[in-house]
Amino acid sequence: MQTDDNMLGIPVGRKTATLPEPARPQSAREPELRPGETELGRPTNIPHDLRLLTDEDRKRIQIEDEAQAVRELAEAEELLASDPEVFGWLGFLSHPVAFAFLIGMAAILALFLYAQAMSVLGSLAMQPAWAQTVGYTGLALLGFCVLYAAVRLGILYYQLRRNRQIRLAGLQELANRTRLRWLADAKTTEAKTQLEEYMRLFPIGSDKQRKSLAKIGISDDRVRALEVARETLLDPAKFASSGQWFGQFRETFQKSLDDAAAERIAYWSKRAGVINATAPNGLIDSLATTFFGFALLADLCRIYNLRAGRTGTAVLLGRVFFNAYLTGQLTELEKLTEDQVDQMMGEFAAARVLSKVGTRIGGGVLAYFLLKRLGKYACRLLRPVA
Repeated sequence: MQTDDNMLGIPVGRKTATLPEPARPQSAREPELRPGETELGRPTNIPHDLRLLTDEDRKRIQIEDEAQAVRELAEAEELLASDPEVFGWLGFLSHPVAFAFLIGMAAILALFLYAQAMSVLGSLAMQPAWAQTVGYTGLALLGFCVLYAAVRLGILYYQLRRNRQIRLAGLQELANRTRLRWLADAKTTEAKTQLEEYMRLFPIGSDKQRKSLAKIGISDDRVRALEVARETLLDPAKFASSGQWFGQFRETFQKSLDDAAAERIAYWSKRAGVINATAPNGLIDSLATTFFGFALLADLCRIYNLRAGRTGTAVLLGRVFFNAYLTGQLTELEKLTEDQVDQMMGEFAAARVLSKVGTRIGGGVLAYFLLKRLGKYACRLLRPVA
């Protein structure tokens, strides 16, 4: 039985007749193409001035490439910058703003301390001779403690190296950008070399260094943990990638330092809270807060064996002065509150005692949290790896 191939849709080799194309009306015919146009109705994209590059063109292209490379390097340095930004502002504004903040807070604190000192000296002048001797001796001793803490911090700052903090987020951002991957590799190698040198120079070798570290909370067990971590990290055969090496550094070596720093922050914060809760006037409060701030910063610098950059140092000192001024002002407010409560609750001795104790505890709690915030911020600036 024969079937029709055309019905089944099977092409055949025989020649089929084609129908003639119907004639189009004159109005429906396509217009003729103008010179320079294609059948799609678009002119060809051919440059008018097609010529070979000259030496001037190559020189101009080279200059543009170098400028682009400089911009990329500046962008990379901005991603890896270690100095903190003040209030989230741009890096070039952080430096002058931080120092203006430091100078302003130092001036305000100096005026406040001068006014408080004149008031205290005037009150002591009206006391008996033995009370004057005790008062003058106490003020001189407290002033000497503040001066000693400031000088100790300054000498330690001069001896320590500046912290070139490594930002892993910045390295990762560089690695994600194709045109900057070569720079990411170079910066990663440089950062790893920097941390290896930091661990080799960390002062845990001699008995004198161990005793010095024990005074700031780094016990023998913690020193041994640092030695084990350093030995492991300095062996390149134990790590498959730089990311794994950085993670191990943070989880072992740096974590031991962070734990010691947290203990030292708690140590000084508790003492600041107790002293400020029992201080008789704003002058004692401010001087004590200044002393505790300097002592805390010195201990943290010794724990990390690093110091902050210029902007970071200005911010830290500005916070110390701000905390001292705030605690001193709070003491004056406490006195006003106690006087108001005494007038309102003159017949109730228990209420007066409770108000006095409550205001003192409030001042101590504020000093505790202010110093704790200062310590946490200092740790952010002093950690080798952010």
